[in-house]
Amino acid sequence: MCSAAGNPDWGERLDAYCRSVLRLQGNRIVLRDFLHDDREPFIALETDEAMFTYMKFRVDRASAESIQLPRLLREPLLDPRPSYNLVVQDAKGFSGWSGIDRIQGTDSAQFGWYLRSDRWGRGYATEATRLLLDFGFSTLRVATMWATADPENVASLRVLEKCGLSNQGPTDGVQTWRGLRPRVLFTIEAGHWGVSPRSSEGRDSSD
Repeated sequence: MCSAAGNPDWGERLDAYCRSVLRLQGNRIVLRDFLHDDREPFIALETDEAMFTYMKFRVDRASAESIQLPRLLREPLLDPRPSYNLVVQDAKGFSGWSGIDRIQGTDSAQFGWYLRSDRWGRGYATEATRLLLDFGFSTLRVATMWATADPENVASLRVLEKCGLSNQGPTDGVQTWRGLRPRVLFTIEAGHWGVSPRSSEGRDSSD
């Protein structure tokens, strides 16, 4: 359900969004924009302790309701749209979320995914990564895509390598809910994905 309840100021822009939700179709999953019906399954992530093991942040009900969900629901209305946070949905429903963030002032974008622990081991991370890379290079026309992972997160490291990204080694430590943690940087160029980056003279226009 796509509803403007409680948000009368959205008006026609929200109506237009409801008619054109972004969907990236895979074989077993779909990546799509957030909708109001995602509220409860998103908030329910706060109890999935395994999911947060290697993440930089946590989800809790208070911040989800007051900050994260309103931002995720308004994001598709932004023009230009700086980021694409997309629900990962399988045949049973909400399975997590993924995203692409354009890096301002560059021709690159960062991507990542966060899957419910009961969806691990199904190949969803690999499929989501390939959908995000294809969207980033083919639609957003960025020249470089990159992601980071905790060095102890062996499954994610394997997914990134399997999808063709190059391991660039460790980065400086980043602040996480567990304290300062190292990260490993992975990158891939458009040419290695089979798509040439957009010319500066061309038309301007997320395991």
